[in-house]
Amino acid sequence: MNEPINWPRGEFTIEEAVSLNPAFPEPLVRKKLSEAMAAKAIVQTQKGDRRIKGKFQVVTPAVPAGT
Repeated sequence: MNEPINWPRGEFTIEEAVSLNPAFPEPLVRKKLSEAMAAKAIVQTQKGDRRIKGKFQVVTPAVPAGT
């Protein structure tokens, strides 16, 4: 299953990412989120706990000067 995950625009929760990708099971979306965070393509903007949901955001890589 090499289809790309569609990430929501702006800040999003895991639940929003799962609902945007109904063809993928939640564990797969969580795994892809973890991989994207490790690759620094997504950052966590708000730490979550039982009352507050964690939020994430896609990071746009900077374009090197002169390209």
